[in-house]
Amino acid sequence: MFLFCLILTYLFISLGFSEPTDLERGDLLSSFKRFIEGKADEQDIYIIKSLAQDIDKKPPEYMKFFAKGLIAEKRGDIERAIESYLRSIELKPDYNPSYFRFNELIRHTKKPEVFRRKMDTIVRKRFSTPPPVIVENAEGKYLFLVEKMSQYLLVYRGRELQDVYPVTTGRDWEDKWVEGDRRTPEGIYYFTKFIPPERLPKMYGGIAVVLNYPNPIDRLLRKGGSGIWLHGSDEEDRNNIPFSTRGCVVASNDDLRKIVRRIVPKNTLIAIYKEIPKEIELDDVLSFLKRWKEAWEKKDLKTFLSLYSERFRWKGGGIREWKRYKRKVILPRKFIEVDIDDLTVVAFRRGLDKNVEYYVAEFRQKYSSDVYSDEGIKRLYIIKEEGRLKIVGEEFR
Repeated sequence: MFLFCLILTYLFISLGFSEPTDLERGDLLSSFKRFIEGKADEQDIYIIKSLAQDIDKKPPEYMKFFAKGLIAEKRGDIERAIESYLRSIELKPDYNPSYFRFNELIRHTKKPEVFRRKMDTIVRKRFSTPPPVIVENAEGKYLFLVEKMSQYLLVYRGRELQDVYPVTTGRDWEDKWVEGDRRTPEGIYYFTKFIPPERLPKMYGGIAVVLNYPNPIDRLLRKGGSGIWLHGSDEEDRNNIPFSTRGCVVASNDDLRKIVRRIVPKNTLIAIYKEIPKEIELDDVLSFLKRWKEAWEKKDLKTFLSLYSERFRWKGGGIREWKRYKRKVILPRKFIEVDIDDLTVVAFRRGLDKNVEYYVAEFRQKYSSDVYSDEGIKRLYIIKEEGRLKIVGEEFR
């Protein structure tokens, strides 16, 4: 109850609610307000202590440090607040509101690099074991994950964590939905191209890579906006100004020079989350891909097409046009062989949802038949409809 009241009071004060000036009017907020500001008298302490004794449930240690951070923050002791938030995060390194408070305050301290190093250590330890959203990643292939909560970009090679880099994302913490909302989109994307330095205004630091936002899922959801990049900045120490972009992901120029060396345009994925989950229930996507491949090779058109959603879209139209096209190019073939290599499968969950919203499978596909053969990068966007996995988008280069 003590912790709940502290948080409730903090919210009421932040929102500007007015409260009575003394206890004779029977309002508890004045006591909590004075306590948070370090001005509580004996009666205030009695009331707060009495209320706390009515609750048997003991708050976890990380929430105690979060509450201490809120109080220190309200009293203007920024460094003590940051230390409390860091301690809270050490105790519970997955979803924790202390991350957001840390990132809100670090820009206001005189020694951000000291606290940043502590956060670096926490994040590196937390993600040394690959998170469950990395379902599969080919050995030697780079994959980037961005977490808005902690304001970090993670670089994996195969399933091994290579590096962690502080970044800054959109001023509004939520997912992007419309043009100009200053939000960084959450989803799975790939880098489409590098922008030459001579074409970049000074503010981008001479380095910028374009993401394919909106992706097929975003378009299905009618999410708006465009022009989402990973880029640098002409401001020194920009990574210590979290949540400060118009929607792009921004890293320091020194870090970005290391990051871009691992990017292969149109063949490197970057997944952006509010929070990268420690646990999540996954579907058997690998078996689904095997079934898709085998149905194609066996020319089992019924099974093959059953794996596609009625909402499927491609460059030729919708599911009706797709079925007509596949019937034309599959059934007449004497044989079909499909080889899959360098497979990466990433799961995405929106916000703090407990369920996976969609998967992206990217791989090198080698196709051959009696009349035609080709090789390129295939990307499948897979959702769940009525309990079954379905392909809703497909790209090939």
